Amino acid sequence: MGTTNVKAGLEDRIAVFKGELEEVEAEIKRIEDGIEVLHKLKSRRIKLRSLIEGAEDIIYESDPEWRNKIKPRKKRKWHSPFKSGELGRRALEVLREKGRWMRPRDIAIIMLANKGYHSDDRVSIDKVTNSVGNYFIKHRNDLVESRGDYAKEWRIIPDSVESIKN
Repeated sequence: MGTTNVKAGLEDRIAVFKGELEEVEAEIKRIEDGIEVLHKLKSRRIKLRSLIEGAEDIIYESDPEWRNKIKPRKKRKWHSPFKSGELGRRALEVLREKGRWMRPRDIAIIMLANKGYHSDDRVSIDKVTNSVGNYFIKHRNDLVESRGDYAKEWRIIPDSVESIKN
C-alpha cells in the first residue's frame, strides 16, 4: 500500500513537472523568436537612419537654408479630419462663400485651415484635394460645374445656390 501511494504521488509530480516543462519550453521559444525579430529591427533601424541622413544631405546640398521640419508619420495611416458626409458639404460651403471658380486644392487648403491644420501638411492637403475633386466629379452638372482640363476649376451652378443653403 505504501509503495502504491508513493508511486501515485511521484506520477502526479511528474505530470506537474512535464506541464511546467512545456510552459518553459514555449516561453524559451517565444523569447528566441523575439530575439531574432529584435536583430532584424535593429538592422532596419540602422538602415533607416542612414537613409534619412542621406536624403537630408541631398536636400541640404541643393538648399543650404533648408530647415528640417518634417514630422514623422506612419506609412498608410492617414485619417480624414472630416466626418462622413462633412467633406462635400464643407467644400460646397467654401465655393458658395467665395462665389467664384476655384480649384479643389485651394478649397482643400481653406477647409483644412478652418480645421486647424497647417498649410505644410502635404499629405492631408493632397488627400483632401483628391476627395474634393472626386466629390465634384460625382456631382458635376448637378450641384457644380467645371471648366478647364487639368487643374479643373469648379463653381456652384448658379441655380443650385439656394438649394445648398437649406
